[in-house]
Amino acid sequence: MMKTLLKLIVLAILVTIGVGMYRTIVQPDDLYATTGNFPGCPARPSCVSSLAKDDVHRVAALAYTGDALTAVSMLREVIERMGGKIEHESAGYLHAVFVVTQLKLRDDLELLVLPEGAIEVRSISRFGTRDFGKNRERVEELRRAFEAVPQPSSTIEPQN
Repeated sequence: MMKTLLKLIVLAILVTIGVGMYRTIVQPDDLYATTGNFPGCPARPSCVSSLAKDDVHRVAALAYTGDALTAVSMLREVIERMGGKIEHESAGYLHAVFVVTQLKLRDDLELLVLPEGAIEVRSISRFGTRDFGKNRERVEELRRAFEAVPQPSSTIEPQN
């Protein structure tokens, strides 16, 4: 009886590890790049989004001045400096993947640059319910780094 129970426990652990590996390798199917809709967060706390209505998931959108193409270029630069890898890029949209080094798990960061100067943001872990605040930290680090990049001025300086 004890050997059977031990085998079941080991099997459950192996299945959990297998599912985790699969979920972290396979790209989610709810990305804006796939659906055309910028997604919010599921109920689990390992996600933050500027579209979320609740305090657990809500994070402020980013802001920019100037044109959207320049903002996307600046975001790409900041993401790559932070260690993210751009997976998808289209007009006003970036999807980057960050690998959590300890376990090689992947997190997805999506940014949708709107023409009125706002950037919707979503960061979510592919696997696990808890991320210990990592996605929120990443978004705030992105915000600080993006705000530190000199943004183009909308006024033209007179030349002497």
